Amino acid sequence: MNRSRSSKARARDKEKKEGISRREFAARATVAAAAVAANAGALMGAAAVLPAAGARALAEPAPQTSGDKPKLPPAAQAEVDAKVAEILRRYGAKLSEEQKADVRRMVREAQEPLETLRAFPLENSDEPATVLHLAGTPARRAATDAAKPAAAPAKKPSGGA
Repeated sequence: MNRSRSSKARARDKEKKEGISRREFAARATVAAAAVAANAGALMGAAAVLPAAGARALAEPAPQTSGDKPKLPPAAQAEVDAKVAEILRRYGAKLSEEQKADVRRMVREAQEPLETLRAFPLENSDEPATVLHLAGTPARRAATDAAKPAAAPAKKPSGGA
């Protein structure tokens, strides 16, 4: 056992002299990413350390009266109802009443921008505002290769018999 401890100690000393290995870097990066992901709410200013009710109160906007909300068209309201019904059909047994109310609220809030997006006139023939041009595509390489002058064939070295 003494021999294995000394080899481990030598390995640690070697690592300290050389710096950090790729494996150690990857392990540390993974731990750091997991820590950031676990504390994302705290980093974003949310109250992650508050009790659930306090955190919910901070996350939710102030309750609005029914007069503040713009009225959705009947077709959009029917779509909201269908989406909510499907979500509750799939996950309703696992959700509390408060979570079900949150689902209804979030689906309704998501429908308003969706209706605005759908109202934008767009045809299949409309081109995108920007086009992605990849550098070094085969068509471009073939065009640049054709433009280059042909190189002279390489000569074989003369070998002495």
